[in-house]
Amino acid sequence: MRYPEYPVLQADLHAIAQNARVICGLYEKQGISVAGVIKVSDGSPEIAGAYLDGGCRQLASSRICHLAMLRKAFPKVPMMLLRIPQPCEVRDVVEYADHSLNSESSVLQVLNDAAGRLGKTHKVILMLDVGDRREGVTTVEDLAALASEVKRTMPHLEVVGVGTNYGCVSGVLPDDANLQMLCDGAEAVESVLGHPLEIVSGGSSSSLIRSWKGLPMPAKIDHLRIGGAIANPNNIMINRGIEIPGANIDTFRLKVQIAECKEKTGVQGSGKNWKGETVHFDGGGLRRRAIAAIGSQDIGDPFNLLPVDPDVHVIAGSSDHTVLDVTDCKEKVNVGDVLEFRLRYGGLLQIFSTKHVKIQFR
Repeated sequence: MRYPEYPVLQADLHAIAQNARVICGLYEKQGISVAGVIKVSDGSPEIAGAYLDGGCRQLASSRICHLAMLRKAFPKVPMMLLRIPQPCEVRDVVEYADHSLNSESSVLQVLNDAAGRLGKTHKVILMLDVGDRREGVTTVEDLAALASEVKRTMPHLEVVGVGTNYGCVSGVLPDDANLQMLCDGAEAVESVLGHPLEIVSGGSSSSLIRSWKGLPMPAKIDHLRIGGAIANPNNIMINRGIEIPGANIDTFRLKVQIAECKEKTGVQGSGKNWKGETVHFDGGGLRRRAIAAIGSQDIGDPFNLLPVDPDVHVIAGSSDHTVLDVTDCKEKVNVGDVLEFRLRYGGLLQIFSTKHVKIQFR
């Protein structure tokens, strides 16, 4: 007799397409198109197809290898590279990305050279850092100067847009002031180029916070890069308290099998765990503890697991195991039982990047 294999991640493509439909529909009313960010699924063509079915007009990722794979699956769909290019990969950027986000003059120059060698014109979006302190120049004047340099000295590049990033490094979110700075940057670049821009990209999933508050995006902004809120709305709900009307949080279910289940007393005191982190436990009486056969190699951090059963609690984990408190479960948990979890974004990202979790598309 052959037993089912665990752990397994089940992806509901219909639910993902529905989420894309909800979010694209929300922004279409404002004249904003959505690039479906596919990096969380390691460039999965199945997930990308669900994005497109739901109305995303473009696919985007931070990894050029994802775009190369998706180019084969969807040859007519525009592709955008989100992570600013490394000089070592500029040839592939020109080959597989229709647009790339850029902030460095020296990288733009080698990108121009690569495009010239390939006989192509590559479209670039110049990034303005309005406060999050990740990629981008920091003033409108510097943005205009960079656009001018590209126009004057880089004949194989075309500046088609400007963009910015929010909420990734410093937690800065879109507000009236920093959005206006982006709009000012767009107008300055248009003045340099002498024509309107095709794309003014106003951020990512964090932009949904404004919509949730009933605040429109400035009219100048016509593009957003959204992935997490489509693929896994759990994350924005947990991190930002945002519930997207009509979105389905059950896009993914992780099923794991219990390999041990015993009653044990809690640990009292502090110590360093396997990662060198100091952990604190306050003891406690006899509790029923289950060990799930999944760990940080699979999910990044055990607390990326969100038990579907509210009576299951994540206690701790190591590289290969996750310890759960199942004392209060209404049905007794035993060895061989399968428990289900939703996931934080980081856990989903890790699962798709590992080879140790089976993935099923429904």
